[in-house]
Amino acid sequence: MMMDELESFRGQQVEVIYNTMVYHGELAGASEDEIFLKTAVDWVTLPMEGITAIRKTETS
Repeated sequence: MMMDELESFRGQQVEVIYNTMVYHGELAGASEDEIFLKTAVDWVTLPMEGITAIRKTETS
């Protein structure tokens, strides 16, 4: 995923597929190596190498 695309998701609710886990939260930021996610419970940092998809969460 391109950094520009990740930056457009900053502050948005997203779904992140990391290995076999699905994380939901607000994308707080990203570096070339990690993404930073604010979930309902805690902050999560995920390495880019294990991420298979990041997409905006549809809100109703």
